[in-house]
Amino acid sequence: MLHDKFFYKHKVWILLGLIWLFALFLRIYHLGSLPFNFMEDEVLVGYVGRFILQNGVDLYGNHWPIWYFDKFGDYYIIGPMYLAGLSTFIFGVNEFAVRFPAALFGSLVVFPVFSLSVLIFNKRTIALTAAFLTAVTPWHLVISRSSSEGVIGSTIFLSGICLLLYFAKKLKLKYLIISTILFGVSYFIYHPFRAYVPLVFIPIPFLFPALRKNKQAFFGIVGVFIAFVLLTGYIITTPWGSGRLKQTSIFSPLSGVERKIQEEIYAIGEGKVLQARIFHNKLIGYSREFTKQYISYFSPDFLFTGFGAESRYEVPEQGLLYYTYLILLIIAVIPIKNQNNIHKKYILYFLFLLLISPVPAAFSYFGSPNIHRSSLLGILIVIPITYGFTKLQLLPYKKIISAFIIAMFIVELFYFWHQYSVQSDLHNSIRRNDAYRELIDYLRINEKSYSNAIMPSEGALAIYYLFYNKDFSKSYVEKFKHDVRLNTAGKAQFVKSSCPTESFAERTESTFFVEKYDCPDKIGFKQIHLIKGVNSLLGFKILIKKSPAY
Repeated sequence: MLHDKFFYKHKVWILLGLIWLFALFLRIYHLGSLPFNFMEDEVLVGYVGRFILQNGVDLYGNHWPIWYFDKFGDYYIIGPMYLAGLSTFIFGVNEFAVRFPAALFGSLVVFPVFSLSVLIFNKRTIALTAAFLTAVTPWHLVISRSSSEGVIGSTIFLSGICLLLYFAKKLKLKYLIISTILFGVSYFIYHPFRAYVPLVFIPIPFLFPALRKNKQAFFGIVGVFIAFVLLTGYIITTPWGSGRLKQTSIFSPLSGVERKIQEEIYAIGEGKVLQARIFHNKLIGYSREFTKQYISYFSPDFLFTGFGAESRYEVPEQGLLYYTYLILLIIAVIPIKNQNNIHKKYILYFLFLLLISPVPAAFSYFGSPNIHRSSLLGILIVIPITYGFTKLQLLPYKKIISAFIIAMFIVELFYFWHQYSVQSDLHNSIRRNDAYRELIDYLRINEKSYSNAIMPSEGALAIYYLFYNKDFSKSYVEKFKHDVRLNTAGKAQFVKSSCPTESFAERTESTFFVEKYDCPDKIGFKQIHLIKGVNSLLGFKILIKKSPAY
């Protein structure tokens, strides 16, 4: 009886806790082997993070970097690397450890989603539904299991949003202080949050009149807003703050926008300067490109039929969202009498967040539309989907429709998990550097059989070699070159060629030559082993020089 009273009194928090545990389970179940192999970015995050924590310097000798790690001018944000490195001290140097921080923060997102939904709908049952649907959404689930810094940043950022709204509601500075800290932390996690944070303060004074009347609260939020504007402004003026943007943005020459403008000017003929300035200027050219990219993130094709341009996350025959969610989205926007009341100011603020969520991603042309850069959208869009689910009770034949929707959802959930856990390995084998671990394992087990091994340096193979050999020696600091290239490590020598036998034929019979699967056979060498991963068409060949008597 006592247990029943306790559950009834705390049932919402117990149910939310169970949802979180379920979300965590979905994200850590077989995390070390699903996805089946480390992608290049994942192994880099784990290795660099552990290397810095163990040695106090990064691969290039920079002492305790705060803002970035420069791989090849793209300036990775350092925060996720520290988290992954710390995790390896707890769980060991392995795939599970590197992926665990993103999986953990991915599961924790159910709490800010719950809080934000309570503010919007003022009904905890709806908020619990939103938390559950977020936990099982393919978009968020897949990137939570792939060392995604966007997932980590989204949880921290949305927690800050909830506290900012509590501050606007209750006018207690402690909420503003904590939200400011969380927003500041997000700057060290992922680039887009440096754009989001200054923007989220803008609607607050307009939506909450009481805040404008309270001088301490008003000047507090204005001061924080100005501070973040200045911080973001400073960051984008630095090489490390704008490096990635210059590489992938629509303003890059590689995007082709400027070339299109020049082609259009040429096409209208000579002497038509005014016409060219009106119709073919940079403002129009870049605005149209941005609009095209922005709209692509709300297209049904992106949301329901594919996994965007990032094939390393792709699940075959599966969209980012379930088709069930599409039905619920349609129901959400259909006006129905006696529908659930929502708090107008919070829903307006939510719509503002939803509309700005693809903005940083829309400035990028490379790998677009991109599910990682728009990871915040993948969380926010679940809230209107949840609203559609709650409106099922207001429809005619509600029992039949609800039963159909729930049954369809369950079928889609199981289908997604099957496709993800069974079909994704082979489908993503090229992008996930298939057979890299198998190669390193073979070299480690057979180390006494060769004096040195010559292998390609492409695909950050040197980092794979060091990571799986748990080699974080500080002696490598002076040896790493741009793009984390390394010439030698232990018995391994890394060369630019995919087929080392073409350039290093003078080696002895005790030298292992590691070549990519598609390298042609060469006279004077014999293959002693074939390394295969998930995809039997990929892998490496191990060769040695033939003896004269062969």
